[in-house]
Amino acid sequence: MKITKIEKSISKKLVDGTLPDIDTDFAGKDRAEIKQYMEDRFGQEQVCSVGSYSTMKLKGLVKDLARISSVNFAEANLITSIIDNGDSTILDLVKRASVEPRLKSFMKRNSEIFHMIPTLLDQPKTQSIHPCAVIIFPKVMSASEWVPTRLTQGLIVSEWSGGEMDDAGFLKDDILGIKQLDKFTDILSLIKNNGKEVPNIYNLPHDPEVFRYFGNGWNGDVFQLGSAGLTEYTKALKPQSLEDLIATNALYRPGPMENHYHEIYVKCKNEGREPSYLWGTENIAKDTFGLLIYQEQVMQVFQEVGGLSMKEADDVRRAMGKKKIAPLLVWKEKVSKGFLDKGATASEFEDVWDAVMEFAKYGFNKSHSAAYAMTGYVGQYLKVHYPIEYWTIALDYANEEDTLKYLSEITQAKAIHIKTPHINKSGISMISNEDSSTIFWGLGSIKGIGEDTAMQIINERDNNGDYESFDEFCARHVFKGSKVKKQTFEALVSAGAFDDMYNFEGREENRLSLIQQYRTYKKVKVSNPKRDPYTIGALDQRWWWNLQQKKLTGLASFDYKEIAEGQGIESQFCSTRESNGRQEKSVFRAFGGYIVDVKIGKSAKGEYARLTIEHNYKLFKVMVWSNEFENFKDQIKGAEKNLIVFDGELKYDSKWSKSNQFTIKESSRLIVL
Repeated sequence: MKITKIEKSISKKLVDGTLPDIDTDFAGKDRAEIKQYMEDRFGQEQVCSVGSYSTMKLKGLVKDLARISSVNFAEANLITSIIDNGDSTILDLVKRASVEPRLKSFMKRNSEIFHMIPTLLDQPKTQSIHPCAVIIFPKVMSASEWVPTRLTQGLIVSEWSGGEMDDAGFLKDDILGIKQLDKFTDILSLIKNNGKEVPNIYNLPHDPEVFRYFGNGWNGDVFQLGSAGLTEYTKALKPQSLEDLIATNALYRPGPMENHYHEIYVKCKNEGREPSYLWGTENIAKDTFGLLIYQEQVMQVFQEVGGLSMKEADDVRRAMGKKKIAPLLVWKEKVSKGFLDKGATASEFEDVWDAVMEFAKYGFNKSHSAAYAMTGYVGQYLKVHYPIEYWTIALDYANEEDTLKYLSEITQAKAIHIKTPHINKSGISMISNEDSSTIFWGLGSIKGIGEDTAMQIINERDNNGDYESFDEFCARHVFKGSKVKKQTFEALVSAGAFDDMYNFEGREENRLSLIQQYRTYKKVKVSNPKRDPYTIGALDQRWWWNLQQKKLTGLASFDYKEIAEGQGIESQFCSTRESNGRQEKSVFRAFGGYIVDVKIGKSAKGEYARLTIEHNYKLFKVMVWSNEFENFKDQIKGAEKNLIVFDGELKYDSKWSKSNQFTIKESSRLIVL
């Protein structure tokens, strides 16, 4: 059911105008409990989940109508492939047919399909439940008496969508499940378990050290501020207050960035640039250096300078957002009178009006931005003061890409240590040792070792004591039905799980002795020695064993300078300063890294490659253009998850990557290991 008209007799019972949503964030695992609480408090019949539905879009509708009209399946697919995903109206379809003869011919042969499109286009197709929206109805009537409802999965669900609820004047409550809040819960629990006083995250002090972390770009796993772009922006902005963080969330968005507002804010804050104010806005925009960056500021302009009421100012804001031209022209005349009455010239008013109309494309709600900023500050505070607990949980939640970023930051901040999996100290997931500020990698995080296998190892250890030797470990896990198989033993050894037992750190090549020991113990026969890594690998090289560890855990660092020299690459190796700083002048340097990703592209000149490499937890881009790609394509294709050493041109890429980038040249040497 879709609303086409709201009767006045109903709307009079409701509010005049559209109410704002109430957004309330909870830990994701608590959302069901919150919904139950609402039903217990207000009554099950009064709490209604908001319905939603997908609508029939042009491309899919043509395919569906073709199907029920017995059009050949292959022809229907061909025709719909011609229609662009951006085509949404009958007019778009007609325009498309005017330049696509096959579509035009199909329309002529199947006119009945196109006669049905205007009736069905944008009509509801499938029903679902809004992921977070809830309405609490007054007790004078049940939800079903206020709006049409259905019973779905034991929930009362409205037939009206969120937009239709807004049109009717109902107050929508968004009960949001936020993963970051789950993390906070786990971090605070771990702090308590470690015997420390649990901080009150709702009343944290202003802490310069927290802002120093933001200024350094140490934003890993910080809510809303941990992306690459925002990390670079906080490094430039060097926020000193919560107000700066609030502004950061509003500024680092497409609209403000297109107008260079984010750069102006930095220059005014850090470089002494004088703010420039539109007429009448100095008091309103003084905290944001003359920039109107929040919706609330625009409403203030309409109220304090334009002479509108609060409700009228909000109505203008909504009209701006929805680009309703007719009402905006009416509002413009009224606001203009307010400005002129206060002494502005017509030209000055037009400047303000043009600015706020441009603002409408991107304006952000300050209260929303403040909530984001506060959550980000809490995360950064916990990281600064409780790093062992913070990173234990963050790494537990992290995917492979996140893990790389976090390890980079941990390495720079030096607040804690990360150790390889330890056969006697690791759990299934990350386990922290408070005394040594060390996090041990989880046994379950080793590729090829499942949770069940890791649990068998840990249960045996808990029940019968630590493993005293590798031989003893074998004796306790080599039995019929054991989940610890050949690949498990070899993965544990290669991941470094026994390094501490035999003091292998720095001598990782000695892990081979344990592999051989296990194979002798089990009388393992290698069916194909030519494919066995422990037969054909560079077994006497530390880097080779660290590479196996890297592939299994994501955790390993390398002496690339030593590796490059060992491979005969004689160019000067890239210094830390050159790799970290903005390298404006082109230099030719040797470098190395772990190949995270290889993207092969095509241009008019032929194939080229864009490599992403990780140099001890810091990412770099390496370009191999068409002229050079031919020379190196055999090494590059399929090179992911291996090491690379090379020499090439290092220069800051101001256009694409916004970072230092290496380019392989004709004179370069490139070796994949």
